[in-house]
Amino acid sequence: MRIKFWGVRGSIPTPEHRNSRYGGNTGCIEVRLNNGTLMILDCGSGLRGLGNSLLREFGHQPITGYIFLTHFHWDHIQGIPFFAPLYKDGSEFFFHAVRRKEQELTEVIQGQIASPYFPVDMRVLNSTRMICNLDFGEKKIGGAIISSAPLNHPQGCVAYRIEADGCVFVLATDTEPGSALHDRSLRELARGADVLVYDAQYTPEQLQDVKKAWGHSSWLEGTRIANECGVKRLVLFHHDPEHDDDFVDEIVEKARNEFPEAIGAAEGLEINLPQVEMVRAYKPSSPRRERRYILEVPIRVMWRNDRGEKGVAGGFVRNISKSAIYFMVPTSAPTDRPLELDLTLPTEIREHGMLAMRFTARPIRKERVVAAPGRDPSWVGVVAQLGQTVTNSTKGRNGLDPNAVKKRIGKRTIAGEAPKFQQRVV
Repeated sequence: MRIKFWGVRGSIPTPEHRNSRYGGNTGCIEVRLNNGTLMILDCGSGLRGLGNSLLREFGHQPITGYIFLTHFHWDHIQGIPFFAPLYKDGSEFFFHAVRRKEQELTEVIQGQIASPYFPVDMRVLNSTRMICNLDFGEKKIGGAIISSAPLNHPQGCVAYRIEADGCVFVLATDTEPGSALHDRSLRELARGADVLVYDAQYTPEQLQDVKKAWGHSSWLEGTRIANECGVKRLVLFHHDPEHDDDFVDEIVEKARNEFPEAIGAAEGLEINLPQVEMVRAYKPSSPRRERRYILEVPIRVMWRNDRGEKGVAGGFVRNISKSAIYFMVPTSAPTDRPLELDLTLPTEIREHGMLAMRFTARPIRKERVVAAPGRDPSWVGVVAQLGQTVTNSTKGRNGLDPNAVKKRIGKRTIAGEAPKFQQRVV
């Protein structure tokens, strides 16, 4: 089972720089079973990105998916009109909700694509859509056992438990602790889960004061449930629009003091079960104050193994600052030892010809990359701290002279003709 997060925010999308690491899209989670079954939990604004990804993956082939809605508040359904596969001829989507009349669920879906809120109506959707009503018992769908439990939230909400491929995934969003009935049913659903995705929109202090009865929970309640129910990993979800990356980092740190296997949900985060392998997980980090250059140019990575033999691998740079670099290389390159990096800035970037640089670098963090564009999927992304400049023709400790390339900053280049290069302060 593979779980991927396409939207992790609550209440309203917040596409702001301060939320760039965790993401600003509202809730949408993809679950892909080993047999290929596609399941989608909630249809927030993150659904748009998932839909575009599915079109690239399936090409001209039809797409079949099972969609499970936790409830009908806007932040959980607003992505439906922008889910491109709904417009794809031959595709089939099964919409599920718990104890909702078919007409009610149909009206919810149609209401997102209707005048005066949207320029076209349901007649432009070429896919086949089926409405399915669930109860709170178990049901076999697409090779998985689906269970649900009611949650304490205004107008109602449900949690889902997916059992498949020898593992258990539970989503419990939009729930407020304090109702004995709901607290008990949620714990029964979460028991023994490999991954519990849990609503942590507010702080414990907010729940006691201004946000009481708003229908959301906190990181502290999430850790309590995880500890009591034998959960293997807790993923804090439904981040508040006012909580930026640094605030979410603090929440995750506090949660880890109570439950060490806690992380914050982030767009692009993938979790592969049952081994609980994470891909593209965002690490808590201090805010960067340096000027960072975003570019894609080749890089040569060199190292020596334990016997002193030299190794070389080719990769490409994604961004670089005065003291750090992020690059991608095949998994054959070691990331647990000092490296030497050869980087050449081409004439398209530099006004005065190519610039060759060589740095020493110390890897400090890595993440497995699912698919480097146009390359073998077995790659890793590496963040490394730059050390001494071995050779280069510019002044400065790390060899990247902003003045030497300033005329290319901020200008677009055509893919395939020149590397991408732009500047941003982060």
